[in-house]
Amino acid sequence: MEKCYFPQCWKTAVVVPIPKPDHDLNLPQNYRPLSLLSSLSKVYEFVLLKRLNQFLSNNHIIISEQFGFRKNLSTSHQLLRVTELIFDGFAKSETTGALFLDVAKAFDKIWHDGLLVKLMRLNCSAQFIKITHSFLTSRNFRIRVNNILSNPRPILSGCAQGSLLSPTLFNIYVNDIPNFPSCHLAIFADDTAILTRHKHPDIAVQALQTYVSQLQLWLADWKIKVNPSKCACLLFMKKRNMSVLNPIQIFGQPVPFVSEYKYLGLILDAKLNFDSHIQRAVTKASNSSFALGRLIAPKSTLAIKHKLLLYKAIVRPIMLYGSPIWGTTSIRNLRKLQVFQNQQLKRIVNAPWYVRRKLIHQDLKIHPVLDFMKIISKKFFEKLPQIPNVLLQLPPYDPAVPSSRKRPRAMLDYTYENFPTIKRRRDVSTIAESLDP
Repeated sequence: MEKCYFPQCWKTAVVVPIPKPDHDLNLPQNYRPLSLLSSLSKVYEFVLLKRLNQFLSNNHIIISEQFGFRKNLSTSHQLLRVTELIFDGFAKSETTGALFLDVAKAFDKIWHDGLLVKLMRLNCSAQFIKITHSFLTSRNFRIRVNNILSNPRPILSGCAQGSLLSPTLFNIYVNDIPNFPSCHLAIFADDTAILTRHKHPDIAVQALQTYVSQLQLWLADWKIKVNPSKCACLLFMKKRNMSVLNPIQIFGQPVPFVSEYKYLGLILDAKLNFDSHIQRAVTKASNSSFALGRLIAPKSTLAIKHKLLLYKAIVRPIMLYGSPIWGTTSIRNLRKLQVFQNQQLKRIVNAPWYVRRKLIHQDLKIHPVLDFMKIISKKFFEKLPQIPNVLLQLPPYDPAVPSSRKRPRAMLDYTYENFPTIKRRRDVSTIAESLDP
């Protein structure tokens, strides 16, 4: 650190290509590069990162809209903010237009000189800037396939994948992204969404296009590329839009309108019903359970407590990812989750068909899905006031107001007998009945 030097022997990355599922493996772009770096270099990076984070925190440099790689912030917090904005628009009969950007090779294309300029503008110490310059330059990589290493090839741009410093350096690089009062930015690392609201969908789209016009200048100045064909525009509205809207243009290429989009692992649909997300979550959890088949199968010799542990640690988290956000979905969707859990527990204990599902839950001391979701949500919302981010200071929740009953925190007031989405009286106990044959 005194010499402002990053050793050359720590700058070689061994890249292992991981094939993407269901793709043509004869094409190089259908592999994900897994970069392996020196373990000793990460000790040095940890020391540097600790000092960098302290500098950024003391000077309040990173914008509040950036939730990625920041202490106490997760994807669920950003999703909560996005869904609250949309639900607030529903309450005011406004259309929320959301533009989701796809940044091409975000970490691999960072302009080194541009990053150093931004560090200088932030008044970072000259010592740290010199170390960062040494960290970024003269790097190389080697590909490893079947224990055979290729010749070293130089890395001319980007931050090293797999390093501790790279995520924070990326946050600094995109920290001066344009920010308009009429638009809301939602950023998690390179996953960026721009949202705007208006009573008329066409005006909401025009506001997004105005923002894009300024964004294009910033992208060109700092050599950041986006894939317009992989970007998407989604209009959140309660009523179906019958008018034909002009698509948003990014660098002359139209951005397609979509009916749903997967953002930070959660599938958002136009009415925020979360039907598609829950269907795919159950499918994904089912595939995970199938992969564990030999361990949790009825004829497996593994102890029941260990089978249950596998379900709790692997299968259930996949199914309930983001549940504090989508927990106010319809009773039909919640029943799908409970039925799936019933099937898994019956399989774990190898129970005959006539054994009551409620009894299995009691014997295994496991909560029904709705009760467990309420426990997760309670912990999630209780921690919100402790997070020092002004964007998470959400509007007050009043369960007596009809527009509040679909907001995420309404999950805390749910019971089997009190669902705001139930339309027929005979459906009141359908989830509770799913615990019985």
